[in-house]
Amino acid sequence: MLYAFIDESYTADRYYVAAVVVKEEHLGTVSRALTEARAYAKTFGVDEAQIEFHAHALMTGRSGWEPVRGKTRAALAIYRDALTRMARLPATLIIRGVDIPRLHARYRYPQRPHELTLRHLLERIDDLARSRGDVVTVIADEIQDQADHIARAAWYQQNGTGGSRSSRLAQIQMPIVFGSSAESPGIQLADLAVYLYRRLDAHTETHPRTAREVERLWKLLQPICRHASRWDP
Repeated sequence: MLYAFIDESYTADRYYVAAVVVKEEHLGTVSRALTEARAYAKTFGVDEAQIEFHAHALMTGRSGWEPVRGKTRAALAIYRDALTRMARLPATLIIRGVDIPRLHARYRYPQRPHELTLRHLLERIDDLARSRGDVVTVIADEIQDQADHIARAAWYQQNGTGGSRSSRLAQIQMPIVFGSSAESPGIQLADLAVYLYRRLDAHTETHPRTAREVERLWKLLQPICRHASRWDP
C-alpha cells in the first residue's frame, strides 16, 4: 500500500498542489524525520510541541514560529534542515500547477483551479502506483469543499478524468481522506514542498540573494522529485 499526502499553495494567478508518496512501511520514517526537524527548530528557541511545519508560518514567524520572526537566516536554516531530511526519505514528490488567468481566458466555464490541479495530480499519483504494481490511499489537508472533491474523485473512477491523460484512477483507493495537517507529518512535508515550488515558479524575487536561496532549497528536493510542472492552458 502507498500513501499520498497532499497540500496546496496558491496566489491570485497560480494554483499548485503537491503529493508526497510513501509506502506504508515507511510512514514511521516520515514521522521520525519531522520529529528530528522539530528538535532542530528547538535550538532556535521554538517550542517544538507548539509548531506545525507550515512554510508560510515559518517564514513569517507565526503560529508558534514567533521566535524566528524577522530572523530570516534562522528561518531558512530550519527550512533547509527539514527539506534535507525530506530529501533523504524513501518518498516521491509530485507537483502540479495551473496559470489561472490563462485558464479563464481559454475556457468559458473552466474548472476551479483546485479541482483542476487535483485532477492532474491524481492522474500522476495513479500512474506512479500503477508503475509500482500497488494501490494508494490519498490523504489531503482539510478544506471547506472537501465533500465536493470526494464526490468528484469517485465520479472519475466511473467516467474517467477527461483531457489528454484521461484515467479512471484504478489504483487509488476511494474515498479520498481529508485530515488535519497537525496530525499528519506527510501533509506537513507536502506543505513545505508546494510552498517552495510556488515561491520558485510564481514569485518574482526582488533580491537576487533571495532568488538564489530559493533555487538552492528547491535543488535539495531533486532526489525525490518525480514531476513538477505548471499547466499554461
